Amino acid sequence: MTTLQDSAGGPASQNKLISPARLLLLVPSEPPAPIAILSPAKRNALVACFNAGGLHKKDGAWHGPPGGKAVSGMTTADLARDGMLTVTTNHRFGSAQLTERGNWFARTLLCQGTTANSESVGFGSCSPAPTR
Repeated sequence: MTTLQDSAGGPASQNKLISPARLLLLVPSEPPAPIAILSPAKRNALVACFNAGGLHKKDGAWHGPPGGKAVSGMTTADLARDGMLTVTTNHRFGSAQLTERGNWFARTLLCQGTTANSESVGFGSCSPAPTR
């Protein structure tokens, strides 16, 4: 079994695994992630991983939500090296989960509706509704 973790060289807090149920929206005090540094393939992979609660490797390709496009193994490896995914493989099977940093980038992409195709993503506002 191979596990790629904490390979980005950044602070450990950026590489902690997070729950897929974590808030989608950016909080008002949270700055948006610098998504301009991401290629279209990386953008799509992060959004697919967020929407599916992770990626899984099947028949040599990485898959997110059912019916979605397959994610390249090169893109998955690049995102792991960038500290955005934690990848675990066991022979031909594997899984990938967003790290805290990857979740931040994915939430920024979803809030701004910025996928590789510049499709609008209808998830509402990027800041939570005020609580009373």
